[in-house]
Amino acid sequence: MDIHHFTVGPFLEHTYILSDPKTKEALVIDPGGENEKILKYLKEKDLHLIGIFSTHGHIDHIAGAYELREMTKASYRLNERDHYWLDNLSQMSIYFGMPPVLRPVVDASVEEGQELTLGNTKISVIATPGHIFVGDTLFDGSIGRTDLPGGNHKELIHSIKTKLLTLDDKLIVHCGHGPETTIQKERSTNPFLVSVSY
Repeated sequence: MDIHHFTVGPFLEHTYILSDPKTKEALVIDPGGENEKILKYLKEKDLHLIGIFSTHGHIDHIAGAYELREMTKASYRLNERDHYWLDNLSQMSIYFGMPPVLRPVVDASVEEGQELTLGNTKISVIATPGHIFVGDTLFDGSIGRTDLPGGNHKELIHSIKTKLLTLDDKLIVHCGHGPETTIQKERSTNPFLVSVSY
C-alpha cells in the first residue's frame, strides 16, 4: 500500500491518500480542502477513488468532503458520533474565517471493528475519541485537544493507552497535523503519556 499526504488549509491539516499500486484503487482520509491537489494526484497515478473517510467531524478534516464526493462519486463515511459537527458547518466557517463549507452527504458510518479492503490490503478500524490514522488523537510529543465539545481528557488518555500504546513499537503514526511519529517514541517521550502508568 502506498501512503501519500498533502498539508492543506489554514489549520495545516493532513489529507491522506492510500492506494494499492496493483489494483489502482485509492481511499482519501480527511479531505480538508484543496481538492485540486487530490484530483491531480489521482490522475497522475491513474488511481480510482473508491472511498472518502473523515476520522472525525472537525471542519479542517471535512472541508473538502462535499465537493470531492460530488466530483468523484466515491462514497463518504464518517462515524455516527461525529454527525453533530455537520449541523454547525456554516457557523464554524464564520468562526474560523473560512469560506462556507457545505455539508457532505454521509453514505455510511465507519465503526470500531470494521475491516476495510483496499486492493489486497485489509485496514482495521479502531475507534478512539478522536481517530486513528490517527487524526487528532495523538501527535508527535502531544495529544489531541479535549476542550472542544465532545472532548474528554480521561477518555482520550484511556483510549491512547489501551488502543494505541498496545500496538507494535515500530508502527508509524500518521497524525492529522505535524510530523509522523512512532508508537515507541510516544510511549517513551510524550509528556502527556510518560507520567501515566500503563
